[in-house]
Amino acid sequence: MSNPLAVVDISKPEQEITQHLLDAARNQGFLYIDGHGIPKTQVEKLFKISEDFFTNTPEEEKLKYSINPKTNIGYSHFKSENLDLRKIKDFKEAYNFGYIDFESGNFNQSKSQYYKDKNIFEEITNPTPQLFQNPSNSNILSDTMVRLHRVARVIMRLIAASLNIENKNFFTEKLRPKEPNGSTLRLLHYPLIRTDLDGADSLDEETLSIRAGAHTDYGALAMLFQKQGQQGLQLQLNGNNPAEWTNVPYIETSHEGMAAPLVINFGDLLNFWTQGILKSTVHRVKFKAGENRNSDRYSIVFFVHPEFDTLLEPVPSDIVKKASNGKSIPQMTALEHLQKRLKETYNW
Repeated sequence: MSNPLAVVDISKPEQEITQHLLDAARNQGFLYIDGHGIPKTQVEKLFKISEDFFTNTPEEEKLKYSINPKTNIGYSHFKSENLDLRKIKDFKEAYNFGYIDFESGNFNQSKSQYYKDKNIFEEITNPTPQLFQNPSNSNILSDTMVRLHRVARVIMRLIAASLNIENKNFFTEKLRPKEPNGSTLRLLHYPLIRTDLDGADSLDEETLSIRAGAHTDYGALAMLFQKQGQQGLQLQLNGNNPAEWTNVPYIETSHEGMAAPLVINFGDLLNFWTQGILKSTVHRVKFKAGENRNSDRYSIVFFVHPEFDTLLEPVPSDIVKKASNGKSIPQMTALEHLQKRLKETYNW
């Protein structure tokens, strides 16, 4: 399968990659990031933890940790999400980790711990399944979260440089490791066979094969690890032809011992913040048993959000200013932007 996306190696000098990064961000909204420094063995262990949780944990146990839409933390059961409101609900399950301290790696903290406020009015404890609390597993999870956040900050600093923002820390100043934000690590499981549809024989192929409906992501960045041989991610790169979808292949890294390049896409928040300069591309997960898949699909994605109180004011870039044509964006905080999208997904 040919690769339709740019590959940017962030271990290379800044001046060699910023224009390449900006071109990919403006034209496609998706790219691969290599040179991230995350070992292959670590990601393999993470996938094993994910598979263990989804396949070996009883359903009634998983449901004890059902997702709290207000925090976006917890287990999302089959049919509980609908990314494309025009279609049937997605057939997948997921677990979201949040309220993360990206220095210590502590995750799923209580609300009072996370906000460092003992007098908080509405305490939320965010209990965590025992499998993820086991020291060997929690250490892998924590270290991966810290590493991914560090990579996200590198990418956002490069974005600032590519936009010719004088302060190259414009974005990273809003991505401090210990400040409250909406970033989450999500483990995903897409079973090979749909078991959620009555009268499946009478349904069209499109309905049967969609596992995550066409959508754009909420935040600044989404950073995806996918497994070799587990294709399914598709992009709508040709905006003039919504029926045309491009497959995203697994590619190998150029760095020995490291995990495959991350699939990166820019989300609605960054598109809004840069007044449309950085593209938020529609994508979906689609596969059919016996046609292009022979096993379940597992993926791991890190959703990056700036600090909750970040005011999404115009980015101080001449490139952005020129593209805006004098139009201003309605001001809101990163938290307000996230809550708007969560309400649409979970209908709360």
